[in-house]
Amino acid sequence: MGRTKKLPQHPLLFASPWLLAAAIGILLGIVIFFTVNNLQRERRLITESLFHRGMSVIRFVGAGTRASMMMGGVPAATQMQHLVEQAAGESGILYIAVVDEQGRILAHSNRQLVGTTLDHQLAEPSEMPPRGGRHRILERPSAPHKVFEVTSLFRPFHGRGPGAGRFMHMPPPMGAESENGGGHGMGPGEWCRQQPMGGAPPPTDTFAEGRTRFIMVGLDMSEEEKVIRQDLYHILFISLAILLVGIGSWMALLSAQGHKSAQQTLRYIQAFTGLIISRLPVGIIATDQEGCIKTFNAQAGELTGIAADFALNRKAAEVLPPSLAPFFTPATANEELLERELDLTSGANAVTLHASSVPVSDDNATVIGRVLLLHDLTRLKTLEKEMRKHERLVSLGKMAAGVAHEVRNPLSSIKGLAALLGSAFAETSQERHSASLLIQEVERLNRAITELLNYAKPLPLNRESLDLEPLLANSLALIAGDAASMGVAVSHDVAPDLPPALGDRDRLNQVLLNLYLNSLQAMEQGGTLTVTARLGEKRGTVQITVQDTGSGIAAEILDRIMDPYFTTKPQGSGLGLAMVQKILDEHGGEVRVTSSVGEGTSVTLTLPAV
Repeated sequence: MGRTKKLPQHPLLFASPWLLAAAIGILLGIVIFFTVNNLQRERRLITESLFHRGMSVIRFVGAGTRASMMMGGVPAATQMQHLVEQAAGESGILYIAVVDEQGRILAHSNRQLVGTTLDHQLAEPSEMPPRGGRHRILERPSAPHKVFEVTSLFRPFHGRGPGAGRFMHMPPPMGAESENGGGHGMGPGEWCRQQPMGGAPPPTDTFAEGRTRFIMVGLDMSEEEKVIRQDLYHILFISLAILLVGIGSWMALLSAQGHKSAQQTLRYIQAFTGLIISRLPVGIIATDQEGCIKTFNAQAGELTGIAADFALNRKAAEVLPPSLAPFFTPATANEELLERELDLTSGANAVTLHASSVPVSDDNATVIGRVLLLHDLTRLKTLEKEMRKHERLVSLGKMAAGVAHEVRNPLSSIKGLAALLGSAFAETSQERHSASLLIQEVERLNRAITELLNYAKPLPLNRESLDLEPLLANSLALIAGDAASMGVAVSHDVAPDLPPALGDRDRLNQVLLNLYLNSLQAMEQGGTLTVTARLGEKRGTVQITVQDTGSGIAAEILDRIMDPYFTTKPQGSGLGLAMVQKILDEHGGEVRVTSSVGEGTSVTLTLPAV
């Protein structure tokens, strides 16, 4: 009986298992480092975002309290209670409370709790900075998620001049009697007196001098916890992918028994690795020892605007944008970790990236390449921009209160003196005419102040179910005469079986009329105004689109048209589109504007459906 020939064994089959453990340990170390670093950065950004949001609400309540109290004779505690309830209607706000140093609740978004005692420990006044705040995370039995609580000293009337710290009763603003008595609206604070007051009455000493008060804002952390969980899943997926790639490569080498088998296994691993890397939500660019790109996934191509086929096997310095090429220069080849935040323009899109680069070494600690990870921070930067926008609105509210106090009273005196001086001259005299012009200018300035106050102060919404067909038809009837005189054809189309919208009829009529008038002013030589209503792109929403064939808006100012007091019209106030944005925000909707110079403008309003 012949002897069976023994097949030659691959030398890697006798490799020490400690090499496998060392490789896995290196991979795990890299994964753990990136995991801890990314989670810490995410938590820090979320904490800062929530803290700034809470402080914005606190500043809004303080500014609103000052503005409301300076304009009416309603008790301060009543005004503050209503303002707290209005501010607590924003999404993600669990509660807003104003308490004294003993924890007694002076105002609360749930007015049933007014007069009771706070159910958790309050920070000591000495621990509270006079112009800032502090935050903490609470786990409360009444809330299914963690609560991010921002606490600050509440001094709505704290100032530096005479009267600081005291409530200042101001006479009704000029024109308030005619507005209240004539049925054209309510005075600033009349709506507070008509609201039903449930629960315990606010304490009468809410604004007593010498007392220390705190304001606390509780924010829901469910969305932030969801984001952290999603990031953790992504990081775990990346970790699993890297471990699978490392272990798979090792096993492929160990199982190689011949040239043909090794080639087949290698092709399989390359396909498997490429599939995993191509699906990762992070841009990955890897180079070899010579600086040639060997890995370039789809996400990296989307962020940089470079095709993978064009980048592979080419020098990184020749292919990558100038902001990314320095990660792969010889000067940075031995750097353990390179991190920076940068802006990158890819075609017509601009993105903000967080780039992290680490070297890849062999068993002898020799650098054989480098890996660059690209995280897209564009959405986070957009949220920060929105937060700054809300802070500007808070500043505008403060300015509105100062304007109402400092300007309106002198205007009343100027108007009275002008009328008195004019009456001393003949009806046809130049002096009488000049006095009339002065009175007209005073009234125009007073109207501008009224527009500013209407924009700055919070107003309640009378939400109801709105059928869009009669809403659009009635609003278009208001501008039918002007459109016909200008040669503008008007039409509207509502999709069949469209659900009704949920909103305030008068406010939405104001929005539509502002958009119609802007379109007519852009079509002085005639054109077409088309209004359509369709289901929204998001579930549970409807969309109203106002489209014209006017002169259009230049691309360089398109991002600024919603800013208060920005206008291109000689006689415009700059508050029309800003008011449109404010009203849609109060409804929980969105405004999107697209325009081309010479072709027209399209404004899409997204509203919640019933």
